[in-house]
Amino acid sequence: MKLKQDIVLDDMAFHTASAEMKALKERTEALRTKLEEMYKDLTTALDTPAGRQVKITAEEVLLKPIDDFLLVIQHVSDTLAEIIGTGYYKDIFIKFEQLNESIKFD
Repeated sequence: MKLKQDIVLDDMAFHTASAEMKALKERTEALRTKLEEMYKDLTTALDTPAGRQVKITAEEVLLKPIDDFLLVIQHVSDTLAEIIGTGYYKDIFIKFEQLNESIKFD
C-alpha cells in the first residue's frame, strides 16, 4: 500500500485570484475615500463639538476596519505575487512525492 494523493495546481487560478485581489483593493480604496469624504462633509456641516465627535467616531469605527482590510488584501496580493511563476508550491510537491516514495507500506 502506498500513500498517494494527486494535487493539481492551476496557474491560471493564481493569476485570476491576483487580478481579483487587485480589483478588490481598488474598490475598497474607493469605498474608503467615499466614506472619508462623506464624514468630512458631515462634520463640516455640523461644525460643533458634536460634529467633531462624529468625525472621531467615524475614523475609529468605519475607517480603521477598512484600513485593516486593505492590509489583509495587500498581504494576500503579496503572497500571490510570490507564488506566481516561482515554483513555490512545486518544490513542496516534489518533496512530498520524494517522501511518499520513501514510505512503503506492506
